[in-house]
Amino acid sequence: MIDMTNNRVPYGLLTDEEKAALHEHEKAGGVIEYYSAASVWTVTRPSWLEDHIYRTVPLPKTQDVIAWDRLPDWVEWVARDESGKVHCSDVEATTCGGHWMYRLPTDVRRIDDFPGIVQIGTVDWKDSKQRRPRK
Repeated sequence: MIDMTNNRVPYGLLTDEEKAALHEHEKAGGVIEYYSAASVWTVTRPSWLEDHIYRTVPLPKTQDVIAWDRLPDWVEWVARDESGKVHCSDVEATTCGGHWMYRLPTDVRRIDDFPGIVQIGTVDWKDSKQRRPRK
């Protein structure tokens, strides 16, 4: 999807893909702003006027949702790699390139192949690491 958060082009001059990105953002519950005559960005329910400049306000980032009760008791950490692969481990990982590195010896297993255990959020992969909640 095209990022329209920094748009400075009037609606009538946007490509079809850019217009679609604005409409999809609004349909997803996102906020749209337009550049008003007072030279300020104002939240609006857009009329999609050809000479108005519209932009999207980024949706809040959401954390991955982990079904901790479906994971074995030894699992203490869950993290998603840059490639989207999700692993669980008994030790905390650190970043290494586009993935997580685990101190050895450890038990690391991929869990994203099992339906219902992980619902991927929108946070960057580097912010996806989670520790099992304490009871």
